[in-house]
Amino acid sequence: MQLIQRNEYVDWLLTYKDKKIIKVLTGLRRAGKSTIFILYIKELKKKGVSDSQIVSINFEEMENEAFLDKHALYNYIISKRNGKKLYVFLDEIQRVANFEEVVNSLFVKDDIDVYLTGSNAKFLSSEIATFLTGRYVEINVLPISFKEYYDHYNDGNKNKRDLFMEYITYGAMPGSYMFDNGSSAQREYIQGVYKTILEKDVLKRNSAATRQIVENILSYIVYNIGCLSSAKKITDTLNSNGTRVAYNTVASYFDTLQDCYFIYKADRYDVVGKEYLKLINKYYVTDFGFKYYILNNKTVELSQLLENLVFFELKRRRYKIATGKVDDKEVDFIVKGDDDSLKYIQVAVTVLSDDKLKQELAVFSEIKDNYPKYIITLDDFFTKDHDGVTTINAIDFLLGYYL
Repeated sequence: MQLIQRNEYVDWLLTYKDKKIIKVLTGLRRAGKSTIFILYIKELKKKGVSDSQIVSINFEEMENEAFLDKHALYNYIISKRNGKKLYVFLDEIQRVANFEEVVNSLFVKDDIDVYLTGSNAKFLSSEIATFLTGRYVEINVLPISFKEYYDHYNDGNKNKRDLFMEYITYGAMPGSYMFDNGSSAQREYIQGVYKTILEKDVLKRNSAATRQIVENILSYIVYNIGCLSSAKKITDTLNSNGTRVAYNTVASYFDTLQDCYFIYKADRYDVVGKEYLKLINKYYVTDFGFKYYILNNKTVELSQLLENLVFFELKRRRYKIATGKVDDKEVDFIVKGDDDSLKYIQVAVTVLSDDKLKQELAVFSEIKDNYPKYIITLDDFFTKDHDGVTTINAIDFLLGYYL
């Protein structure tokens, strides 16, 4: 099977090739980190790097269990030095106890270039980050983007809207595309990934956890994509529905779901007060293909899926993302670029009716600065400009329209 190209991530790695810095890929289990290494190694070989210069170890493979010992791992890698640059790829490195000692020792060798992946935010905890201060750069890997999907499957027989509907229906996990869309094999694969993440990254790390409580939390989050949520709000809702659970328990699972990159948070920003608000935020699910297993085959609103997609596309573009409070109104996203300039974004399936258009524009009239304002919609036909507010087709945005 031809691999879906992940050019953004490969180009990022190439930017740091041979630089005296540790390259770290983080992200959800099965989001494609290992595949990115494969694609990058192919690029290295095109540039003349030989097989003898590459050491690649995936710590989730049983044949590599011996290397879970830090001394065995270090000695093995050092034994591969041959007078040329050695490129070392350590996949799911967090499974090695005290791995930072190995990485630090490799880092100081001028002939070794180090690359890591991890599926849990804790593996770059404050202690380890301190140990490796100034010695690593990190990029968060997300599942397949719509542009990556479109570029791979656009054979001229389907239009971009057909491909978009496939994409939002079957999800974005790279491995699912080994199978025919909608097939039982694909469904079993996605369900298997979902169960593996729950078992290995959520339940295993919370010994008191029960699967039902975690799945109830996830169900709440998916049903409430685009709504303000908090651990307290979820606790109150579960208890009112007959699931007895303590706030601290929900808060712990909530943190774990974020640590393993299953959900991401958008902080809330008060546009008028110019400050971030605590305690209540919005949360988005990394791969919407899991929704069927979380909700027992029930569906969510297209508006929620679209907002979820836009959030992660903004993350891919490396914006700092918040949701906005403007007096008693809400703006879906406020994004900040490297230059600290802001952009305000509303997301709507359609703004063809006058009432819906007025609703989406209303919050912008309350914002007194002159930063750009956008409505992202699935409409194919629209008025592009409304007194300075730019309307963008969502599919065009996902295919690369630059704000």
